[in-house]
Amino acid sequence: MAPSGPQPALPTLVVLLGALLLVSEAQVYLALGDQKLNPTITYGNNSLSAKASVKVTAEEEGTQQLLCVVMLGTQTQETRQTVTIYSFPAPNVNLTKPEVSEGTEVIVECEAHPRAKVMLNGVPAQPPGPRAQFLLKATPEDNGRSFSCSATLEVAGQLVHKNQTRELRVLYGPRLDEKDCPGNWTWPENSQQTPMCQAWGNPLPQLKCLKDGTFPLPIGQSVTVTRDLEGTYLCQARSTRGEVTREVTVNVLSPRYELVIIPVVAAAVILGTAGVATYLYNRQRKIRKYRLQQAQNGTPMKPNTQATPP
Repeated sequence: MAPSGPQPALPTLVVLLGALLLVSEAQVYLALGDQKLNPTITYGNNSLSAKASVKVTAEEEGTQQLLCVVMLGTQTQETRQTVTIYSFPAPNVNLTKPEVSEGTEVIVECEAHPRAKVMLNGVPAQPPGPRAQFLLKATPEDNGRSFSCSATLEVAGQLVHKNQTRELRVLYGPRLDEKDCPGNWTWPENSQQTPMCQAWGNPLPQLKCLKDGTFPLPIGQSVTVTRDLEGTYLCQARSTRGEVTREVTVNVLSPRYELVIIPVVAAAVILGTAGVATYLYNRQRKIRKYRLQQAQNGTPMKPNTQATPP
């Protein structure tokens, strides 16, 4: 067993005793190396267990022998185990600053036990070792990003893992874009709609959308669309990092508008048909007039017959 930290718990040793003997009369001697321990003993029907805790220092790291001796009447039983004492704190993840402005260069560093091997954000240190780092230029997308350092240490043939994470905060000004704040809405009158406009930034900006400087657009609220809602609104997002504006237009379709569409389309079709008919009539009239003039002048008309091939 390999206890960790300044006060490791030693192994629990269970000793089976003969059923004819009184277990409660057994005496236990427990020692770690040259240090005698004061165990807590728990008795069973025909067995007992002994536990003890001990303080160790960094100078005592390594392997030591744990000795347990049980004496009952004239009988003595003993057992020995090898205990590995080690210290392996969680790795440190350091940022140049935990909170920076957009565009600032940040050094992310991971450092662990001298004999450990670390990975920073899943990328092993090169060459493998207890330290890794990289440089980044902070962007709004890095706000709230977590950087994870994983350290691995081999102890007594087993791999022990420790992890640590740190979060980066990036300060940046307000943002209003087409994706999260559309510039144009068209809604039928009397329908239920919810205007949505999301401003981004750190710190989070305050948002308001006004028409003519006074009439507010109820962002995020379900409303019944009326003619009063129609118009162009100026949306303003403001924080301590600055402000941005964006125009948003609301169009309201009246029920009368839908009814007018059908007559207009029908009229267009009728006018188009009449125009084609008039064109064909005038063309035929001009052809007849031309043929009459040719006949009066004595000009023979060429028959519309195909020439006989040679």
